[in-house]
Amino acid sequence: MWRLYRDITGYALLFTLVTLFFGSGIISIILFGILGTPAGYLAFNYFQKEEFYGYYNLGYTKSKLFLMTWLINLVLSPILILIFLLLFKLLTLGAITSN
Repeated sequence: MWRLYRDITGYALLFTLVTLFFGSGIISIILFGILGTPAGYLAFNYFQKEEFYGYYNLGYTKSKLFLMTWLINLVLSPILILIFLLLFKLLTLGAITSN
């Protein structure tokens, strides 16, 4: 299951990098948590659809796999926002004190 999570989240991160050019970092992280997983799922379904049969044979349904991945990414998003804000704050403090 973690391999599927890694693959879907990889596509979601690619989606996040694309949205980073159109908005701020926080907006991109929020989109990662909300829309990144569905976009990653669609990309996984398009490029690696055959792998679902292996998970189905292990007893996992598509909806269960999708919901687990989405829940993990929704929990991960606020943590990423906090890390982004801390790094931004540290960089701005370093810029202020260096002048």
